[in-house]
Amino acid sequence: MSLLRRVLFLTALVFCFSCSDGRSGIAPGDRAPNVKGVDLTNSPIALWDIKGQLFLVNFWATWCGPCIEELPALQKLHQKFQARGFQVVGIAVDDTLENVKEVVQRYGITYPIILDNKAQSKRSFQVKGFPESFILDGEHRVMVVSDPADGTPQTRLWGPREWDSPRVGALVNSLLK
Repeated sequence: MSLLRRVLFLTALVFCFSCSDGRSGIAPGDRAPNVKGVDLTNSPIALWDIKGQLFLVNFWATWCGPCIEELPALQKLHQKFQARGFQVVGIAVDDTLENVKEVVQRYGITYPIILDNKAQSKRSFQVKGFPESFILDGEHRVMVVSDPADGTPQTRLWGPREWDSPRVGALVNSLLK
C-alpha cells in the first residue's frame, strides 16, 4: 500500500472513530419506538397514540426511590404546560398494574401512563437505568436538549431531575415556541 493510501486510510479511520461517541440507543432525530402496553384501566395504549407538540417520556418503576421522588415535580410540569400541547408520558417498566395504580393514586398523577410489564420499551429505547427521560417533538422524534441539571446537550436524561424548576420551565417554554 502506498504512503498516500495509508495516510488516507488512517485519516478516514480516525475520522470515523471521532464521529462515534460510543453511545448506544436511539439518536437525535430518530422517531421514538412506538411503545405499547396498557393504561391504568388495562386497555391497550401506544406512545404514538398520544398527541401533543412536545413530549417528556419518563421511564420509571414503583420500586425505584428516585423515580417516586420526582413524580410530584413531573405532575406539576404536566399541569403547567399541558394546555400548550406539552405531554408528560410515564412508562412504568417491570411492574404490576396494581403497584402502578397505587402510586399514581397516591401522588395524584394525571398524565398518561403506559405499563410495560414485559420491558419491551426498555429494550427498544435501550434504557440504561431508572429514572430516564427523553424529550420528543410532536412527531415523536428524539430531540437534543440542554440538560436542566448542567446545561450539556443530551438526548437522554439519566437520573432524577427537578422537573418543576425554573430551568426546566424555561426549557419547555423555549421548545414550545
